[in-house]
Formats: sequence, structure tokens, C-alpha cells
Amino acid sequence: MKLGTYLQNKREKSGVTLKEMERGSGIKRSVIQIIEAGDLTQLPESKHTRFLIRKYADFLHLDSEQILERFEDEIPDTAAGKQKRNQKSNQDFQYLKKVLIGFITMIVVLFAVWLVLLQIGSQGDIFETKRVYETDEEVTESVAENDEDEAAEEEQPAEEAAEPAEEPAEKEPEEPKAEVKFVNREGNTLNYNVTAPKELTLELSGEETSWVSLTDDLENNYLYEESDGGTFEIDPEASVVSLALGNSTSFDIALNGAAVDNSQRGDTVTVYYQFNITRE
Repeated sequence: MKLGTYLQNKREKSGVTLKEMERGSGIKRSVIQIIEAGDLTQLPESKHTRFLIRKYADFLHLDSEQILERFEDEIPDTAAGKQKRNQKSNQDFQYLKKVLIGFITMIVVLFAVWLVLLQIGSQGDIFETKRVYETDEEVTESVAENDEDEAAEEEQPAEEAAEPAEEPAEKEPEEPKAEVKFVNREGNTLNYNVTAPKELTLELSGEETSWVSLTDDLENNYLYEESDGGTFEIDPEASVVSLALGNSTSFDIALNGAAVDNSQRGDTVTVYYQFNITRE
């Protein structure tokens, strides 16, 4: 029996639909279908195959390590992908090298042109010299003009001389707040109730990169890749937001600036979050 057929049979025997699997595991439906079809080479990133199989198995409460060992021959080799990345890195280096050489050459040419122009200007008296200091007569005239200006300013009415007071700067509107309450834990899934306005922003910040999946019940996909965090504006019509973290212990989560209580996750590495949202 192939790996995909084995996993599909386990899911169907557990009575889990594709939609429930997508929401609970954080894996997109199209990726689940690729896994169950058995053609793992068609996954967006072959290097994440083991991670996705673990997420699939964990949601169904299966032994992921035993499954990976049993179907080891079907896991695609990532050597080709590494070779392509190394080749691309080498191409980028060569391109950067050419750009730097071109930039340095341009600087040298401009410097040479500047030297030529400076030499021509000095021989043809193009650059005029100006006096740095004024003569005594010019200083006297300048002082006299300043005295006249000061006298004219003193004759002006105080009301005209007064400058209007600057208006106080407007305060920036405060960000709408959100209230986040922990409900319960089901396996590796932490459930929260969220009370928030229409404008809801989810903030992720991690100490290191991890595989992250962020979706909602409207089938919006905000993030599905390795990441160290970011800020995401949630659809105003969404009522359920699902978040899967491959390495949850290095991440902090906030909704409209309100930190999410992570004390219930313990030492679990892979954690799934479900936020049930009520709009004010």
C-alpha cells in the first residue's frame, strides 16, 4: 500500500473530512490532496515533505515517525533542490560581482573627467575668486542698514509683530483593542475566543524561522511558508482563524497588540491555534 492511500484510509476511517483536516492541521486542501494522491514530488517544497506528513499524522493521532520509517522509499530526495539553490546562489554572486565592477569603473571614469575639467578650468581662468572679507566701507554700510531695519521693526505695532501661536498637533488615533481568552486545549490545538473590532491584525514574532500556516474560514491564505513572523490584516468577515507553528516555542502571538497566552502549550513543539472571533 502506498503512503498516500494509507493516510487517506486512516482519515476516512476516522470520519475526518478534507475541510476538517485542512482547518485542524493547518495544511491546505490542495496539499492534502497531493499527499493522498501519492505524488509527493508535486508538493510546493519537497524539503517540507516530512514536516507535512508529521502534521497530517499528528492530527489523526498516528505515530508519524513509524509512518515515515515505513514509507521511507516514497519520500523525495531533496539533493536536487539543494543543487538548484547552490546554482542560483552562484549566479547571484556572479551578477553582484559584475554590478560592483561596473560601479567602480563608473566612479573611476567620473573622477578622471573631474580632474580634466579642473585642469582646463585652472588654465582658462574659468573659476573666479571672490573676496572672503568685506572692506571697512562695506562693513559700515552693512551696519547702517541693519540699524535702519531694527528701528523700522520697533515702530511696528506689537500686534503685527506677534506671530500666531502654533496649533497643537493632532493625536494619532489609538489602535482598536482586542480581547483574547483561552478556552481549552484539544490535543495539540489551543482554542481561544476573541472579541475584536472589524480591523483585526495578527502579529507573529519568532526568534528563528519556522514553518508557518495562517488561514481563515473564508479560505484566505495569509502565510504558508518558512518565516520568522510578520503582521497580517485579517479579513473583516472572517470568524475563525487557524494558525499552525512548526516550532511554537520560539514564537509570540498578538492580536491588535493584545498578547496571546501561550502558557498552555507547555513544551510542545508543533502547536495549532484556533481563534474564534466575535466582532464588536
